[in-house]
Amino acid sequence: MDYSNAPHTEGQQLPKATGPANDTSDALRPSNSDTASLTRAHMKADARAPRHRINRKALGHVWQSVDIFVILILTVTGAYALSGGAVTEVAAGELLPLLAFAALCPALAMLMRLYKVEPRENATGRLLRALTATATTGAAITALAHLTAPNVVHLVATFAITGVGAVTLLHVIYAGFIQHWAKAGRLARNVVLVGATPNASKLIKANAGSGTVNVVGVFDDRKARSPQALAGAPYLGTTDDLLNWSLLHEVDRIILTVTPKAEERVRMLLTKLRALPHTVCLLLDLDSFDPAETTLDDIVGVQAARMSGVEERLGHLLVKRLQDLTFGLGLFLAALPLMLLIALAVRLDSRGPVLFRQVREGFNGRPINVLKFRTMRHDTNAADKPMRQVELDDPRVTRIGGFLRKTSLDELPQLWNVLTGEMSLVGPRPHALGMRTGGTETANLVAEYAHRHRVKPGITGWAQINGSRGPLHSPEAARARVALDVAYIDKANFWFDLWIMLRTLPALLGDKINIR
Repeated sequence: MDYSNAPHTEGQQLPKATGPANDTSDALRPSNSDTASLTRAHMKADARAPRHRINRKALGHVWQSVDIFVILILTVTGAYALSGGAVTEVAAGELLPLLAFAALCPALAMLMRLYKVEPRENATGRLLRALTATATTGAAITALAHLTAPNVVHLVATFAITGVGAVTLLHVIYAGFIQHWAKAGRLARNVVLVGATPNASKLIKANAGSGTVNVVGVFDDRKARSPQALAGAPYLGTTDDLLNWSLLHEVDRIILTVTPKAEERVRMLLTKLRALPHTVCLLLDLDSFDPAETTLDDIVGVQAARMSGVEERLGHLLVKRLQDLTFGLGLFLAALPLMLLIALAVRLDSRGPVLFRQVREGFNGRPINVLKFRTMRHDTNAADKPMRQVELDDPRVTRIGGFLRKTSLDELPQLWNVLTGEMSLVGPRPHALGMRTGGTETANLVAEYAHRHRVKPGITGWAQINGSRGPLHSPEAARARVALDVAYIDKANFWFDLWIMLRTLPALLGDKINIR
């Protein structure tokens, strides 16, 4: 992403950043603090973090699975053709080359690093490696056939040519997708740098044009020493500005470029940044960084110490998504007749739409539209009023709405949020943006509040089956719920989620205390 044309105030041409980081020359500094603040505000508003990005590691696993599936299909088809449909009657020596293909081809592909997605990699190089892996496999099984099944060598050779062609064609398709997505910025990690240091400038320049990391901006608490832009990436403010930045949910990692030797400053910054759900990395061994040999993506992945956040568990995420799709679709179809009856009851009970859509915080704090059956009287001006939690005997709640809230049937439409991937069946409940507890924003009451956004929000969760459901009316209640949410995230797995789902209905029916 090119930030060289940074936005500027009307009638004023700001110079590009040409000096080193923390250069205090007048060429990098606006003429007065008001202009600087206004320009930074424009930069923060205009900064763009590519959305709808693709997890490269997960993509590699998907392609590996596709390869294995296709290879197994080829093997079964080849065995059927070789035997004339009587696979069980064929000698083991004749089937051995085909079985060797099924085992050797994916192994060589992995050895040739064909499932490591690198946006900056030349497509020709990837295709040559794919052809080498598949052709080696084809030659090996043909040679094996000479030893174990000399009578059918010609058939095995035909199978080898077909298999090599099919698998190589798959990797031609993969290479095309990589080029397309890399050009669109969908394979780049969105990062922000904390610390407008010379090393930060060095890293940004080294990363330019690689397509692996998108440096959205730089934050530094030392305003007086920070340039308007750093190697083309805009200076967007202090760490406090970062904590309140509207695009923060699109950032994948926060990288501290402050030297580890500045222990006190690193400790102070980490204390602030640990309040975020994002992975925070501290770059190590910056003195030996060679831009010609290493990119920022390499450093983030290898030479950075993870100081905060959690490691990505792709296996767990895949299982959880399959769990959501399988159980979510079954529950949605089973509940569909009931939802139609509820929709009719809501429509007949009071004026207004059947469904209520509210913007809530999703994964990484990303705003999502959560669906519910409307349980309150329709207010056309509700969007202009501050969010107010439900109270006991709240006059806003309709007759049918009271029943729906008591039984939590108003949450059934959120099964659609689960199927679309915005929510999960199990996870911390999604809170409204800027939700307040006792007149204070809930996020300001609990230091770990943002950590509940490290996973997708859920329809039910560990906090809910332990009695923490409904509105929060005290700081103690908010802290207790967040503690339960964070505890769930730390030990989440398939069986734990299943246990929570099984306990949800009994816990719900037995709750006579919480307001809903």
